[in-house]
Amino acid sequence: MIYDVRGLRFAYPNGHQVINDASFTLDEGEVLTILGPNGAGKSTLFNCLANIRRPTGGEILLGGSPMDKLSVKEVAGLIGYVQQTHIAVFDYTVIYFVMMGRAARVGVFSRPKAEDRAIAMQALETLGIAHLAERPYTAISGGERQLVLIARALTQQPKAILLDEPTSHLDFGRSTLILELVRELQAKGYSVIMTTHDPNHAVLLGEKAALLDRSGILRVGPAEEIVTEENLRPLYRSELHIVDIESLSRRACLSAALRQSTGN
Repeated sequence: MIYDVRGLRFAYPNGHQVINDASFTLDEGEVLTILGPNGAGKSTLFNCLANIRRPTGGEILLGGSPMDKLSVKEVAGLIGYVQQTHIAVFDYTVIYFVMMGRAARVGVFSRPKAEDRAIAMQALETLGIAHLAERPYTAISGGERQLVLIARALTQQPKAILLDEPTSHLDFGRSTLILELVRELQAKGYSVIMTTHDPNHAVLLGEKAALLDRSGILRVGPAEEIVTEENLRPLYRSELHIVDIESLSRRACLSAALRQSTGN
């Protein structure tokens, strides 16, 4: 088991409770998609799972050990975290920036070797951005930076990867690429936790899904039981429908708020 989250709670110093009693497990090769409205606390939950914020209650076991007892290097060797935003400061080349992900695998006084560069290049190729390798990280687009951050996480060769709204800055084609990548990672034995605003991502990926509502309650279960009209409508305060698309042999989530114009 990669994650065993037990009664997790998080409150800010002002007393605002963001996460209330969240519990779930994640095994090797499992995918968990977390849905929730803006401000519900998805990024805060991820910061707790990545050991960036300390929970105010409950416990997180990572690889069977309490996360707060593990060193930074031990945590980095188990999970790769791709944040929703990253502010570029130094104009490192993309390949150098991605190789930084090898820090958990390289000794304290060691330099990256040819093997580390090869692993970084493979990650860039997997995401279709190898042509950016020698470009300054500060000179590429926001969407390209998002893909570079994912590549850096892959070079860590962790057991689990946390993706915080990884499609938020990407066009439709590259968003689809990310979902395909998640499936490929799962096939290779990686565990993946991904937050998203789009219920269709949870429908497409299947596996486990979770809903984080505005009161900080996290409901987790099989995607077909969690991603339902009854659950989504109060979560997003919108008239959403789950429909079957026969030609594609899958379901989709659609909003009734905007109806197609019939013209004159």
